[in-house]
Amino acid sequence: MNVALLRMSFDLLKPQAQTLVDRFYAILFDRHPRLKPLFAHTSMPEQKGKLIQALAFVVANLERPETLRATLGAMGERHRGYGVTDEMYEAVGDALLAAMADVAGPSWSPTLRDAWAMAYGAVAHLMRSTPAAAKA
Repeated sequence: MNVALLRMSFDLLKPQAQTLVDRFYAILFDRHPRLKPLFAHTSMPEQKGKLIQALAFVVANLERPETLRATLGAMGERHRGYGVTDEMYEAVGDALLAAMADVAGPSWSPTLRDAWAMAYGAVAHLMRSTPAAAKA
């Protein structure tokens, strides 16, 4: 992973974090309406805050795989409890990359897209790779 590029681009997105998460959920629910019921009993302002925190946590710990593995594994366990399936990770990645592209505007590039796609793939893998996921 290109850690420097991910951090630099995240620094560009951070001042627009609220716009990023608003755009993410708008895209997610527009492109993948079947996922909206998963959030029926969720405080969306709280959920958006959690997404911002999760993104910041991942970027801050890109060079700490054990920290990421432990935290993202636990997060994956919680998500399975909410009804999230492996197939839903693709929809989330699609929406996240689209939201980042929208918010970054002309700063977005194929190189950034590829770097974030790789990072998201690693995050999704860690979230799905917990022992409970292996049993499912």
